[in-house]
Amino acid sequence: MEESNASGPTWLLRRKQFEASEKETKVVLLGTMIRDFDTTIADLEGQIAAEEDRTRIKDTGHPAYSMFAKAAAKRRQNLLVSVAHTRSMLDVAKRELHEVTAQLVDLAPIQNNQPILTAEAISVAR
Repeated sequence: MEESNASGPTWLLRRKQFEASEKETKVVLLGTMIRDFDTTIADLEGQIAAEEDRTRIKDTGHPAYSMFAKAAAKRRQNLLVSVAHTRSMLDVAKRELHEVTAQLVDLAPIQNNQPILTAEAISVAR
């Protein structure tokens, strides 16, 4: 009797490969977001400095402090918070990718009808 497509070791291996691919995509996307945020933060810092130089007022408490500089500083602060949150999401995504990759290593022998590797053999293979 032929094995169903929705069950068995082949289906499980494909599912884990798909999960690994999704996790890898997420890690790359989050890394790209962080780099983009960092670039934007650096640009905002340059704009704030240029505006302060232009107006010759660097004291944020001064009544004549530039509204543009205030808005850019607020945006920079919001991006810094976003970067911190995205970095924590990246750490979680990397951990999940590592877990799925480890599961794939465990499933590879099943696909080839070989005995499952021990934890020691897996650590040596890595």
